[in-house]
Amino acid sequence: MSKKQEIRERRRKQKKQKQMITLGLMIVGAGLIAAALIYPSTQLNNEFRSRYMADGNAMGNPDAPVTITEYSDYRCGHCGDFALETEPEFEAEFVETEKVYFVSRSVGMMLSSAPSVLATEASYCAGEQNKYWEMHDLIFANQTVVFTQSLLDKWAKTVGVDMGEYDACAKDNRYDDILAQDQADAEAEGISGTPSFVVSYVVDGEVVKQLLPGNYPLDAFRQAITDAYAAMGLEY
Repeated sequence: MSKKQEIRERRRKQKKQKQMITLGLMIVGAGLIAAALIYPSTQLNNEFRSRYMADGNAMGNPDAPVTITEYSDYRCGHCGDFALETEPEFEAEFVETEKVYFVSRSVGMMLSSAPSVLATEASYCAGEQNKYWEMHDLIFANQTVVFTQSLLDKWAKTVGVDMGEYDACAKDNRYDDILAQDQADAEAEGISGTPSFVVSYVVDGEVVKQLLPGNYPLDAFRQAITDAYAAMGLEY
C-alpha cells in the first residue's frame, strides 16, 4: 500500500469513527429525552400533610371573622402552585391564627376534563374520613399524570382511609350533586378561571364579598383580610 493510500485509509477510518460517535451521542440523547418524558408519570410524589382544624374540604375555625372560599381545578397549574407553594404559608398566617376559615371547592366540571372531576370526587370521598386535604396534596403534587380510578384508589390507601367506605362512596357517585353545586356557585360568583378566591365577611348584618381571580401572592391576601377586619371594626 502506498503512502497516499495509507493516508486515505486512515482518514476513512477516522471519518467512520466520528460517524459512530455522533450516532452514539444521538442514541444516548434520545434515551435521556425519553427518560425525562417518562419520569413524571412513573415517579410519584407521596408527600401530604394534615391541616389545622380540618373538617372535610374546609380548615380552620368556622367562627373566624373572614371566610375565604377557593374555587380550584386539579388540572390547573396555577392552582397547583397555590396549593403547594402559597397555601402552607397562608395556613400558618391566617388559618392557624383563626383569622380565616378556608374552604376548598372545585370547578373541574366547568373548566376542565373528566379526570379532574374524577379526582375531585376522590378527594370529597376521602373527606368523609377527614382525609380531604391529604388527597388534595397528593393529587396536586402529581397533577401532570393521568388521573385514573386505580391511581386515585392507591393514593386513598396511602393517606390511610378505610378503603371499604371509600370504594362505596366512589361507586355511588355520592358527590355528583355537590360538584354541580360547586359549579353553580362559581358561576353565580362570576368565576371564569382558576384559582379564584371569594373573601366574605359580615358588616352591619350584610354579607360583603370580594373576588380575587388568580394565584395571588400572600401579600394580596393579607391586604384583603386586613381591609375586611377594618371594615368590620376589628383589630387585625
